[in-house]
Amino acid sequence: MYGLSKSLKKNFGSITKPGFGTLQPALKRLEKQGLIKADRFFTEGGKPYYYYSITQNGKGFLKKKILEKPSINPIQFYPCAKIKLACSDILESGEKKDLYSTLKNEAVKIKSETEKNLKSDWTAENYCQKMVLDNTLCEYNNFIALIEGLEHACNG
Repeated sequence: MYGLSKSLKKNFGSITKPGFGTLQPALKRLEKQGLIKADRFFTEGGKPYYYYSITQNGKGFLKKKILEKPSINPIQFYPCAKIKLACSDILESGEKKDLYSTLKNEAVKIKSETEKNLKSDWTAENYCQKMVLDNTLCEYNNFIALIEGLEHACNG
């Protein structure tokens, strides 16, 4: 559990930080579904510890989740899309291209909507909202550039 938590923090810490109370039930559920396998070992003091590995069914399930249509809700889209991209090395070349295209298209839609909102009439009372939207536009410009870089690497 500690090793998994450490690995998640290292690889996804800027995106998500699940606690032990979240991880343990999730691992039990994934094991029960046959998506992961737990090997039990014992320390010299007799304390059990587990080594988890993904099964073939688990790899298929992960691919399915990565390729699943993303949420169109911008608050959910961005962090989920980043996780999908971070896990995309498990995909075949054609699957990666499909994922990148899908995420890029959705990101462009959200960016366009943000640009439209920024063109609205703004008053002094809306300064903070305008600054947040401006930052969102920058994030999506960078995110789209990231996807384009991944597309280029996938095609090269």
